[in-house]
Amino acid sequence: MTRPLVLEWVRDSGGVWNVPGPEIARLAAAFPGVRFASPATREEAEALLPEADAVFGYLVRPHNLPSAAKLRWIHSPAAGVTGMLFPELAASAVTLTNGRGLHARSMAEHALALMLAIARQLPDSRDRQREGTWGQIPQWQSSPGFLELEGATLGLVGFGHTGKGVAKLGKALGMRVLAVRRHPAHEPELADEQWGVERMGDLFAASDWIVMTAPQTADTVKLVGAELLARMKPTAYLVNLARGALLDEGALIAALDAGQLAGAALDVFETEPLPAGNALWSHPRVVVTPHVGGVGPRYWERACEQFAANLERFLKGEPLFNVVDQRAGY
Repeated sequence: MTRPLVLEWVRDSGGVWNVPGPEIARLAAAFPGVRFASPATREEAEALLPEADAVFGYLVRPHNLPSAAKLRWIHSPAAGVTGMLFPELAASAVTLTNGRGLHARSMAEHALALMLAIARQLPDSRDRQREGTWGQIPQWQSSPGFLELEGATLGLVGFGHTGKGVAKLGKALGMRVLAVRRHPAHEPELADEQWGVERMGDLFAASDWIVMTAPQTADTVKLVGAELLARMKPTAYLVNLARGALLDEGALIAALDAGQLAGAALDVFETEPLPAGNALWSHPRVVVTPHVGGVGPRYWERACEQFAANLERFLKGEPLFNVVDQRAGY
């Protein structure tokens, strides 16, 4: 009997998001009854696709799905699956799972780091360090000045694994936590209140800090634009860790220039890498990080452990976890 084939295809030109070879070797050692293939080129990968029972990564596209006669499962090691969803796949019997939850710890800590950096004026201190200037008096006299997170209201757009991770850290610092999600639930230990999406405007009006962690779907593209930004307090801050497509960057710049909010910290952008000359690079009220919110020291170890747990279920014919609702997009 032919051993099932798992075809790994996660390729990143910068190398950040490539599965380390030792992790694939660990999977192969843990599942001796499975063949693992990590082709060097897309051409080699597509030649193997007709034999594949499962694909770990981003190989399958509309042009090659018809050749995947044995394919029953595709796994994304990331939470976002926007680029993987297409009508032919949704109509097929192939199950799509994702890495939901893997980024939660790193992204929650990144969100907190950005909030604390702004509250303690760390970007300004770093700039003054480079200039060799002592900024105690101007920083003390600046507006809104130094801030405290304790007692502030944290508003979360999205309340999945990452949103809950941010909520946990916010609550630990004494913040009041509000969350908007598609299906509000009663979880008092995580958020003081959960609201439906119809109250998004109320969330923006009530919060001192807005953190965006919602997935990118057809419903969330350009979710945050001029209307919601206008509801924010002039002393409030926006943090986007979700996807750049959720935020209208032009509307954000206009709102910042008009003083409708105090500032923003952005880890994701409409175009990545953020183009040279983009106004966000030099805007005095914006902190930019280069889409590193989900990066952590054990990311690939955890990603492969998660895949291994699902692979065991797959081989036994048991239901998989983290199955993507292909109509909802996450």
